[in-house]
Amino acid sequence: MSIGIILALATASFLWMAAPGPGVVATVARSAAFGFRSTVPFILGIATGDLIYVLFAILGLSVVAEVLGELFVVVRWAGAAYLIYLGVKAWRQPVSVSPDGDASPAITGRGHVRTYAGGLFLALGNPKVIIFYLSFLPTFVDLTILSLGGGIAIVATVLSVLIAVLSGYALLGIQARRLFNTERALRHINRAAGSLMIAAGCSVAVRN
Repeated sequence: MSIGIILALATASFLWMAAPGPGVVATVARSAAFGFRSTVPFILGIATGDLIYVLFAILGLSVVAEVLGELFVVVRWAGAAYLIYLGVKAWRQPVSVSPDGDASPAITGRGHVRTYAGGLFLALGNPKVIIFYLSFLPTFVDLTILSLGGGIAIVATVLSVLIAVLSGYALLGIQARRLFNTERALRHINRAAGSLMIAAGCSVAVRN
């Protein structure tokens, strides 16, 4: 696979992934409400969900993936419920001013797993992800003649862009919190972030 194709794929992936969607909204809102560190497992969960669909596309399992996409209604509802839960939690979260503006509490291993699973379910049940990898990617790259090295390049490119985009949005969320690092402002930020997560959860739930 040529450098030109990789750069073109990276550009197309960036434009697609940077467009606001449930994953972007949830990432910004979670970071603003709970801090950047607690958002990292969520981003990794989204990346894992994307990785699954990338592998489906590369291995020629589009039909299977489409069938699974229909069966992932339960997963989509689980992701939606998790976002709504986070929104309610953000509304009810006590606020405290911190020197660095990061509201991350001490998170247990179980908390990291729940956060990671929330990102994973969101990605698996997001129609935008399914459309991109199973429809757009095969038309962008000839997967029938793709070598192992080419497949690795696609995975590395797509996941690098995704993690960079979501991390950038998460940093925007925590930056907003740092700019308004007073108890009254943080309370408003928590409630705004909670409302965004609830709205994103409802959006995921009603999508076909």
